[in-house]
Amino acid sequence: MIAKEDIIKVAEPVIKNLGGFFVDIKVNTANVITLFFDSEDGVTVEHCLEISKHIEEHFDRDIEDYELTVCSAGLDNPFVVDQQYYKHKGKEVGVLLKNGKRQRGIILSYENQILKLEIEKKKKGKSKQKIIEEIIIPKSEIKETKLKINFK
Repeated sequence: MIAKEDIIKVAEPVIKNLGGFFVDIKVNTANVITLFFDSEDGVTVEHCLEISKHIEEHFDRDIEDYELTVCSAGLDNPFVVDQQYYKHKGKEVGVLLKNGKRQRGIILSYENQILKLEIEKKKKGKSKQKIIEEIIIPKSEIKETKLKINFK
């Protein structure tokens, strides 16, 4: 079985050369490898093919007997690396905290593993006014962050 670290070592320079960043890798016991990456400008099929070809040049399929998939981190998957917070600054996310509470808001910033969100609260009472607040969430308190996709 190919070690994750070996695949990352081979793939990461190509990913960076394409203006992207490594997100995650999964290797199961049947040697099925799935590499996830992202880029500020998005991921194209050509990017995936270039990374896949580069990896295949370094690992012999006849010897290693592996299956390889290279793909984007995906819009519906939780954030894995800090770069995803930077990429999605100004966009709406849902955050599940380790204490079970949820927050939904727009990423204002992410620095030193501190997430700053702009959240909208409804004012108590009969009025339908909304209050905009900024909250700070340390990454250590975050269980999962996902991008919210709005179809408006």
